[in-house]
Amino acid sequence: MTTKSQAKIVSWSAAGEEVCASAARISTTPGDALELFEKAQGNPRNQDLIGKVLRSGHRSVIEHAVFSIALQNVSVYVEQYFIERRLASFTVKSRRYVDFSGLGYYIPSELSGEALTAYRSYMDGLFAAYRKLLDADVPKEDARFLLPYAFCSNFYCTLNARELVSLIRSIRLGQGGAVPELRDIANQLEKQLLERFPALESELECSKPAEAPPEEPTPVFREEPVWVTEAEAGSAELLAGPADPGRLLERARQAAGLGANKPLSPEALLASPRPRELEQLSYTFAVSDLTLAGVTHLVRHRMQSVIVPPIQSVDHSRFILPDTIRNDPAALAVYQSALTEANRAAKALCEDPALRPYSCYYAVSGNMLDVMTTLNARELMLIVRLRTCTRAQWEIRHVAMGILRLLREQYPALFDRFGPSCYLAGQCPEGRMSCGRQEEMRKLFGGKLS
Repeated sequence: MTTKSQAKIVSWSAAGEEVCASAARISTTPGDALELFEKAQGNPRNQDLIGKVLRSGHRSVIEHAVFSIALQNVSVYVEQYFIERRLASFTVKSRRYVDFSGLGYYIPSELSGEALTAYRSYMDGLFAAYRKLLDADVPKEDARFLLPYAFCSNFYCTLNARELVSLIRSIRLGQGGAVPELRDIANQLEKQLLERFPALESELECSKPAEAPPEEPTPVFREEPVWVTEAEAGSAELLAGPADPGRLLERARQAAGLGANKPLSPEALLASPRPRELEQLSYTFAVSDLTLAGVTHLVRHRMQSVIVPPIQSVDHSRFILPDTIRNDPAALAVYQSALTEANRAAKALCEDPALRPYSCYYAVSGNMLDVMTTLNARELMLIVRLRTCTRAQWEIRHVAMGILRLLREQYPALFDRFGPSCYLAGQCPEGRMSCGRQEEMRKLFGGKLS
């Protein structure tokens, strides 16, 4: 168990302030890029210049400073909040491969007495059931659905100064401000950021937002749990896409000045090292009944605009039921008993005024959400390539297969060529970890997906 989350800036741009000041000067000052950078070395006017440019609304200059943050023993709720930042990079400890039974969970420092006892009892019960499933040889990727959203996560995050400032402000001025752990992390990051980049002080001055504070999300509880099978989870629906994708690709190729007099060749396009034309095709999907663990798999793909409802609004009574557990009577008894009790206990915790503010931690990884996302065909090619592979986790693979079926129906001339690496590129990149079923996969994806 743990009570302290830590966010530490472990790496940052060399001469970040000088680079940003040089960027601020280059558009209006004589001299080439290297000359201006030399003049910025030790220049006492750098901070004032950066501040002046920021006040004018031109914040792109601070995107040249980059920071890497190590987040230690934060709740997975914090991880989820961070990874929804589109313009940042993340590497997290995998719950598919790592045993989390001894890594502990976040305990709000404000809790004491009976409230603390009730909180610990809830968390300890779910961790005990998780360990039982592992002892029964249930795969870690399925046992993890029992883990509450207080369990400790460790990950790295790299982002530029503009996005870091935006993250800190969004915590303080949005729904994150209601979570003490997030507020504490925002304070830690602000202190470290200003030590390294004092010119950002004005950007970090957060006043009370003019609009009313966000409405508090309401969790959902039912009398009895609802069990969602693997086949029912992660259902994809295509909400919007281009009416004539072929024409858009043709126009994109003409705009690029590449072979405008030749017929469009999807094979050549997909083989290109820089298929920018694909970025002109935009698609919007709704994915229903995606677990919180599955949301993490989806949103880690950066080039998309994804809408995820607040975890505080989750349906605490709706749970995934993996096949490995459903087909094992002993494991099924442990799993359903633990989550039935969690459904009851989470409701009681949310009804306690002392414990209601921490409702984000009572969700479990196997709870379900509906999300919406918009992304282009180039990013879809990457997602399909990685997530339809047999080595992908089964839930996100199910989602990727559903998306691919919808895309093939909408524009088969292009999307019939999408699939895992062994189908798209003709070879498997997994080396000794390959499934060895390349011919079978090529036949599967070369036909009509069932």
